[in-house]
Amino acid sequence: MNWRQGLLLAGINLAMAVPMVLMMEARDQKAAFTQEQIMARADRKVAPRPPEPPTPDPHEASPEQAKEAVAFDPCTVWGHYPVQVVVAQSIDMPSVALAGWRDDCPPNWSLAGRLRGKMTWPPTPWWMETQQKIDAGLCLFIAIQWFLMGGFPLARTQKWWGDPSSFITGCAVFAGAIALIPVVDGLAKLPALIAMLAYLWWFGLLIWRTLQFGWRMATARLEHRSS
Repeated sequence: MNWRQGLLLAGINLAMAVPMVLMMEARDQKAAFTQEQIMARADRKVAPRPPEPPTPDPHEASPEQAKEAVAFDPCTVWGHYPVQVVVAQSIDMPSVALAGWRDDCPPNWSLAGRLRGKMTWPPTPWWMETQQKIDAGLCLFIAIQWFLMGGFPLARTQKWWGDPSSFITGCAVFAGAIALIPVVDGLAKLPALIAMLAYLWWFGLLIWRTLQFGWRMATARLEHRSS
């Protein structure tokens, strides 16, 4: 086990992920503050009025039709995610999947699914408090993920880009640095996409190493029985 490389990759990827997490938290706080201002202005403009008896509408739909019209499932709509979320989802794919971070419809087994469910924007005080717990869980998952990926390298080579975990980390540094610049943050999607494709390389090597280990164990057991 190469624990030094594991700690190094964990530290680098955390340093790239934490600023993007904080940017999303600042975005939530700004949206919540703006929403409070809008509601306060609306309350000042609307004067109190006596209650009026409801007038029946001849064209009013049935209760079943009204429920169908009001029902809205955010999981059926293709959501738009900020660049920082797209970058984090690409360069820290396993951790983001476990945390369900910034997912409008997180799976029930993910951390966001357990804590927040399918409650979407705009943020409320409870939503932001829960999201901070999800953010902390994401950072913990990232540290564990990269410590294991760096500590148990699947490709032994002298060149850093020959190891998929080191290559993904290099893409993460490049994409994370660009994502923090508001003017050109959209360009960060390209190295993030390359990092996401590099995960296929890593998963392929993982399957290959697992098959090799299983084959060696099986042949060793057969040789032991024959002897």
